[in-house]
Amino acid sequence: MPEYDLICVGGGLGGLAAAARAASSGLRVLVIEASQYLGGGGAYSGGLMWAPGAPDGDPPDSVDAADAYLRYAQGERNSDGDLRREILSSAQEALAFYRSLGIDFEVVPGNPDVYYPDAPGSMPSGRMLECAIEGARLQRLRSHLSPSPHYRAGLRHRELFDSTRTPQQIEALFAERERDDFLTMGIGLAAAFVRAALIQHDVDWVLGHRVQRLVEHSGRVSGVRAVDPGGHESEFFARRGVLLATGGYGWADFAADLEGLPDFVEAGPPSIRGDHLCLAEAAGAAVVRGGGPQFSMGAHLQSGDVHSGTEAPLYSQLFDVMGLPHTMVVNRAGRRFGDESYYVGINSALSRWDPAGRRWENFPCYLLFDEQFRKNYRLGTLPAGAAYPDTIARADTLEALAATVGIDGEALADTVSDFNANADLGIDPVFGRGSKAFVRRRYGDARHQPNPNLGAIAEPPIYALPLRLLGIGVCTFGLQADADARVLRRDGTPVPGLFATGNAVATTEFRGYVTGYANTRNIVMAYRAGCAVSANS
Repeated sequence: MPEYDLICVGGGLGGLAAAARAASSGLRVLVIEASQYLGGGGAYSGGLMWAPGAPDGDPPDSVDAADAYLRYAQGERNSDGDLRREILSSAQEALAFYRSLGIDFEVVPGNPDVYYPDAPGSMPSGRMLECAIEGARLQRLRSHLSPSPHYRAGLRHRELFDSTRTPQQIEALFAERERDDFLTMGIGLAAAFVRAALIQHDVDWVLGHRVQRLVEHSGRVSGVRAVDPGGHESEFFARRGVLLATGGYGWADFAADLEGLPDFVEAGPPSIRGDHLCLAEAAGAAVVRGGGPQFSMGAHLQSGDVHSGTEAPLYSQLFDVMGLPHTMVVNRAGRRFGDESYYVGINSALSRWDPAGRRWENFPCYLLFDEQFRKNYRLGTLPAGAAYPDTIARADTLEALAATVGIDGEALADTVSDFNANADLGIDPVFGRGSKAFVRRRYGDARHQPNPNLGAIAEPPIYALPLRLLGIGVCTFGLQADADARVLRRDGTPVPGLFATGNAVATTEFRGYVTGYANTRNIVMAYRAGCAVSANS
């Protein structure tokens, strides 16, 4: 049986970050991944990190300020403040370590805190980081890096935010970067950690092996049993510990019921199936409630859209689309129910239950957009100006479209009329769409005035697309762990030899959402797990 000091179950950011830290201390490490790709959910993400506390930043930052901001963002919900401060206090130390390995975290300049720039502890810039790397630096591992179905790699966020570039210039730069295999967004962040762990530190790795159970000896987790696609089982021994970095449970059959939602499909890799829950519970670990569920909205646009290397249907995230002009989201009653450009803020409305009608108040729901949108903007996997498949309903009038998809036509006409009148003025008096600085910059069209997020739905044909609720990896329930990523029992004692990081761990320390926090938290906890394992003689 192969022997290692640490086994990382999951080849995403958390598993790779912990592997790099442990291997830097001379430990022998194995990364074991269930899918055929490295990168995990991090490669599917936008790649942003919310990393506070840099005292030498411009302006200088502090842990106290970051903690105040997160407390504001989560509101009155209870959370583990001590754990939150431990994570925040370790952020700069972890980043400094990974920078020493050559990972270049770049500040996205001029980016205020999301989504509350005027909150206590907020910063006008300096907390949002991204990472870019040339694909050639991965050598033979480049072909094993997960593609990103949701984000087009090549341009940094700061370049996408540059309103001085025309669409033609942006497209030309994308083409140049794609020829050079220049990796940005989540795939760039994942690639940097692949290189740090598997190339620089020569960490062992195996793909296509799903861990079936944890191996225990004398009350301590001491290895794993995994099965390959052919059904062959193998055991791997871990002298110092096993780290669960499997992500959440978005692809599990029980996901929608566990989240208490009318619908739920996962935007992340199909390997995110909740394996950590079964594995850790069998070892006596506690499963607790965190800050989820966090989800966006999306759709399966074309029959050929699948996750790479699988037959699993790909649901395109459309939260960026919903912030663009000439779009709106309505329920079956033909009414808007939230700020479409701020998907975190619309989530609570999607989970509302109507007890009198015995149905979900705002689901099913539909994305409406017009011909102006089709000509000018990308829709998931469909580029601007593309001919739409027949799966997207269309009609020359709102009344005909409403009849086709089952929406109240009279109410829809009133909703669109009011929306258009206000959009022409650049305001949304009902839900405040386009009022947040980050949303205007990230999800709007700077060329469209007077508001980058608002434009009338007026040019036929008008289109309607049924939406699904898409998990973004941050689920409600997860393992309980301390700041050193040690998995805990119900009585608060550690399960000997068992660690966890990322979305496998419930967000008990922060019951809210801030863009980039999940990636940072994952990397920080993985770093601390690597330190703990290295110190365990």
